[in-house]
Amino acid sequence: MSNGVVEKAKNAVVSVVQGAGDVVNATRSAVTDIVVGTLKDAGEITGTALGVVTDAVRGALQGTKEVGVEAEKAARAVVSGAVEAVSQVGGDVVLGAKNAVRGAIQAAAEVGGDVAGVAVSAVEGAVEAAGKVGGDVTKVARGAAEQALETVGEVSADAVGAVKKGLTSAASLPGDVIRSVIEGEGKKK
Repeated sequence: MSNGVVEKAKNAVVSVVQGAGDVVNATRSAVTDIVVGTLKDAGEITGTALGVVTDAVRGALQGTKEVGVEAEKAARAVVSGAVEAVSQVGGDVVLGAKNAVRGAIQAAAEVGGDVAGVAVSAVEGAVEAAGKVGGDVTKVARGAAEQALETVGEVSADAVGAVKKGLTSAASLPGDVIRSVIEGEGKKK
């Protein structure tokens, strides 16, 4: 199932973006539609079902790369659209955000994108979506930032410092929450 969702998202983004003037919003809409449709088809929205969020985000970012849009620019919209979709079907927004952030970072690694830049953009997208859908912004910010640091550590240990710096300096993120996540990371080591 996983590769099917990746391909479906990639192809949807490629076809939608080719005729779009506003690539970012076209991409966001395509991802939202795919995630909503796939989660509705799954029936019960469980943690396992939310794995499609990771695959949809990965596929969407692969598609944006194919049409010449940098992953870093698209990541915020893609993750935001995925988190909004999870909310629309009554899923766990924090878990959806974590899965979306993971997918964005994995896609960046797969397409040779800026892993650190995508990680920061993805966390920003998750927080933006949480605010739009009335989710707990603090919990989403914490979960998304923790997931970003964990996933970046898995794909590019060299990029972790850049992610920490980027998250800390991102004006759109709640600084106190981000600092506590980063300080917590230091204590884990």
